Amino acid sequence: MLKDCSVAIIAGGQSKRFGSPKYRAKIGRLRLIDMAVSLARQLSQDIMIISGLEAIKKEFELPVFADKFPRCGPLAGIHSALIHATTEWVAVLPVDMPLLKAEFYFSLYEQRKHNTPIVAETNKGIEPMVSLWPRSAIPTIERALKDKQFKIHSVLQALSAVQVLFPPKDAIHFFNVNFESDLNLIQAFLSEDTP
Repeated sequence: MLKDCSVAIIAGGQSKRFGSPKYRAKIGRLRLIDMAVSLARQLSQDIMIISGLEAIKKEFELPVFADKFPRCGPLAGIHSALIHATTEWVAVLPVDMPLLKAEFYFSLYEQRKHNTPIVAETNKGIEPMVSLWPRSAIPTIERALKDKQFKIHSVLQALSAVQVLFPPKDAIHFFNVNFESDLNLIQAFLSEDTP
C-alpha cells in the first residue's frame, strides 16, 4: 500500500472517439472501471472516482467527484482529485489503461522528491496519466486551467516533474483504449499472457 496516498480513477472523459462511456466497456466479463478499481485497491484504501457522469455515482460506494473546471480534459480531472484528497499524494489511474500494474505505481512512489509530480515514461515518451501528484501542485494546475492551458505535459514541466523510465517490455501495459477494436487487442494480449 502507498502511504499517505489516495488513488484517483479518472473516468470522466467524453469518449468521443470511443462512442460511449469507456468505463462501461468490457474485456471478457470485466468492465474497464472494475479493472481499475481492482488495481486501485492494491495501492490504497483511499480511492475516489473522478467523473461527471451521473450514472457512475449509482454504481459504486466509492466517492465520485466531478471536475471543478468541466470540459477541460484530464488536467481538470487531476485538479479535482487533488482538491478532494485527504492525503498529501494522489496516484492518478486512467480508466482506459486496463493493463497497468500495481508495481508501476510503487516504482513511481519510490521516486518522491522535493514535492514534485512523478510521471511514468516509456520508449514512446511520458505517460502523464500514470503519475503521482502532491497537493502542493494545486495552485499551478489552477493557473493553467484558468489560462486555458490544458496540456498536462506543460504543467509537469513547470513543476519539474520526476520522470521514471520503464523498459520497452513494459510499454504494452501503457496501451490505452480509444476505440472498440482496442478491446479485442487487449483481450488477445491477456489470452497470450495467461499460461
